[in-house]
Amino acid sequence: MSQIRAVFDPRFHGVVQGQRASLVLGQEEGEFGPYDLILAGLGACFYATFLGIVERMHLHYHQVVLDIRGEHREEAPTTLKYVRLDMEVRGADTSKEKQYSRAAALAGKYCSVYQTLSKVAEMETQVKLTP
Repeated sequence: MSQIRAVFDPRFHGVVQGQRASLVLGQEEGEFGPYDLILAGLGACFYATFLGIVERMHLHYHQVVLDIRGEHREEAPTTLKYVRLDMEVRGADTSKEKQYSRAAALAGKYCSVYQTLSKVAEMETQVKLTP
C-alpha cells in the first residue's frame, strides 16, 4: 500500500510527505506542480519496468535519460491529451537497437502508470541509443 500526506497553506503551497521522502508543491521556483508529479511517476514506473525487462534480456547500458512532455487539453477537465517519452540509453550496444526498442515497447505495455495515462492521452515513446 502507498500513502502520502499533503499539507497546504491557504495559497497553493504545500509539503508532501511520503514514507521515504518529502517534496514541496506549489507554483514557485523549486516547487513541483501536479502534472510534474504525474510525469515523474510515469518516468519512475516506466524505468522500473524497463529495468526488469532489460535485465531478463541481458542488455547492458550505463545510464537512461527520460525526457517526458505532456500536452493538456484546452477544455475542462484539462486531462493530458498527448504524452511523449524520449528515452536515451547511454552506453548501449548500438548493434542491439531492436532489442532495446522492444524492451521500451514492453515497458510501455506493462507499466501501470503508462497504461493508466493511455486511457486519456495519446502516448508516444522514442528510443535513442548512444555508445
